[in-house]
Amino acid sequence: MGIFSRMNQVIRSNLNALLDRAEDPEKLITATIADMQGELKRARQELVTTLGTAKRLTSKAAEHDEDARRWEEKAVLALRAGDEELAREALRRKQRALRDAEETRRQAATAESAADTMKRMIEDVERRIGDLEARKATLAAQVRQARQNPASASTSRYGSSAFDELERMGSRIDQLEAEAEAHAAISDPDRAEVEARFRALERQVGRDAVEDELAALKKKLSG
Repeated sequence: MGIFSRMNQVIRSNLNALLDRAEDPEKLITATIADMQGELKRARQELVTTLGTAKRLTSKAAEHDEDARRWEEKAVLALRAGDEELAREALRRKQRALRDAEETRRQAATAESAADTMKRMIEDVERRIGDLEARKATLAAQVRQARQNPASASTSRYGSSAFDELERMGSRIDQLEAEAEAHAAISDPDRAEVEARFRALERQVGRDAVEDELAALKKKLSG
């Protein structure tokens, strides 16, 4: 989500520039909008890439499933030829393909979740940019008034709703990025350790499954 961090840096930098009386507020707000739209373009490109990754991983999982099916067919062929050890090896490879398929599906789900989060963040920022664009002239006038007559300005943090608007946008982007990071942590805080334990368990289960499936195939073919 580094793109959203960069977008927030744009807002903070231009907010500081707005405090400089030498800066034209309308030009600066226009530049802020343009910079944010540029970052949004990059965010949309990153979203497309993430969606593409999810799609590619989903297709890869299907390929692993197909590999598993073919290895089972080869195990049957080996048993019919009387080569039990070759059949056992084929079933081992089938179990490996099934594990790969499951892991790839988990990765695809992670990519899809990340894409959903990015899409929500992009939509939220788009709405805020649209609001800033619509109110650009009004906000610039408020900045000028605040500079000319600070005593009559509002009691907001920066003395003008224009400053506060940019501050709110920056804070909202901070919040969105924090929510995304928290979601990832909550979804799987100990992912590496858990996955390692599951891989060990799956290897043991896989060995047992090979022998069970071999016995079942032998019984089926003899019947």
